[in-house]
Amino acid sequence: MRHTHEVVHDNHMPLMQSVYIRSNITKSHQCKKYMNSIQKSLSAQAYVLLALVTAIAVLSLSIGPLSFAQAAPVACSVAPSTVNTNQAAIFTATGGSGSYLWSGTNLNVTNASGNRFAVSYPNPGTYTINVASAGQTASCTMVVVAAPSGALACSPGTQNVTLGQSASFSATGGTGSYTWSSPDLTISNPNGSGFSANYASTGLKTITVASGGVSDTCAVNVLAGTVTPPVTPTPGLPNTGGGHGR
Repeated sequence: MRHTHEVVHDNHMPLMQSVYIRSNITKSHQCKKYMNSIQKSLSAQAYVLLALVTAIAVLSLSIGPLSFAQAAPVACSVAPSTVNTNQAAIFTATGGSGSYLWSGTNLNVTNASGNRFAVSYPNPGTYTINVASAGQTASCTMVVVAAPSGALACSPGTQNVTLGQSASFSATGGTGSYTWSSPDLTISNPNGSGFSANYASTGLKTITVASGGVSDTCAVNVLAGTVTPPVTPTPGLPNTGGGHGR
């Protein structure tokens, strides 16, 4: 018996294979374009990041290490907050950059600096003093009242001098017997109604006079500036020997 094998030829097979191959080629091309697009995008981002890191490094080399820490808020305090006329009130600043500039009512001082500053006023009222640091400001308020008659007073309550310039003080009221003291001075003769001192460093300096168990304090803002000749002592003040400051 003869076996007959029938071979069937599908004329559509080459066409389907061709379509399949073209489809794969198209998909491969699209995938390659997509990957190239991603690669270009990542390259652009990497370039921008590299440029930013380079700029920061150059800036750091030119101005020193960069600090991103925010300065602490500036704060102002005053003691005492209520004073007699012509009596000193001492202001203290904290926070900010550590460098301060003071300003306020009738305060005609252009180079008032340091974290402490003293002010006195001849007339009763409420006065505001401002302090600025690192682009921030804070304010303190002091109240000035009329001084009682016969009260011990150190005058002037505050004064501004430059380095090398003498500061002079006088005492009134009390018992008429006075003793001077100061943490900023070496005083050879602390007695008498008048006193003068010369300071060798800038900043706030204080001097206290005592009489009959009561005391009052004067303040001196020693400011940076050109050394000026000493002020002529006030006539009539006893020579107490003065003092030399630090």
